[in-house]
Amino acid sequence: MRAYKFLDEKFGIKSLQEKRLKISVLDDLNDPFELLPYEMSDRNKRSALNATRRQMASNRGLLCFSATWKDPVLWAHYADKHKGLCLAFDVPQETCKAVNYQKRRLKLPARPLLPDAQALIFTKYANWQYEQELRIWAALNTCDNGLYFADFGPTLKLEKVIAGARCSLSERQIAAAIGPLSEDIIIMKARAGFKEFEIVKDQLGFRS
Repeated sequence: MRAYKFLDEKFGIKSLQEKRLKISVLDDLNDPFELLPYEMSDRNKRSALNATRRQMASNRGLLCFSATWKDPVLWAHYADKHKGLCLAFDVPQETCKAVNYQKRRLKLPARPLLPDAQALIFTKYANWQYEQELRIWAALNTCDNGLYFADFGPTLKLEKVIAGARCSLSERQIAAAIGPLSEDIIIMKARAGFKEFEIVKDQLGFRS
């Protein structure tokens, strides 16, 4: 499955050089409802859910992607106003799952089963739907100065690097960051579409 990661220029180049992506720990995410999609008005259930969330967050985090690279809003929000990069990966479908968007919080069953546990991780409020988010529930194994990373490899295979419409990086700079494997990676330039509100491939390529 193809998954797209939007980054600003600095962290895009850093990720390419280091061949890894930062795993987001739950307390650093921008949505306070993460892993709390269930209705929590009952005090006992609220306590149990918060305890479960803390336990899950102690050894796992999220790699967050999008199912598309063509939405201009994603470039604006997550790639520094189109000045950054979008990295395209092939990831196993069994590890990367699409987020389920809901208008209302879910009802917690009396006896939760495995699908209910998965809903904790892969459910978000409907207003986030524009992100078309894909997620990997990742183990917090590789720690570097308090941060956790997932290395590029068979389960996170870089296939393409897309430079934003306003990105000042040259193709040569991106290839240098990728290193010896750059011949196997597609590097392309994006631009605003002429017919639709979408981002498309710039057929003229890089200007420098």
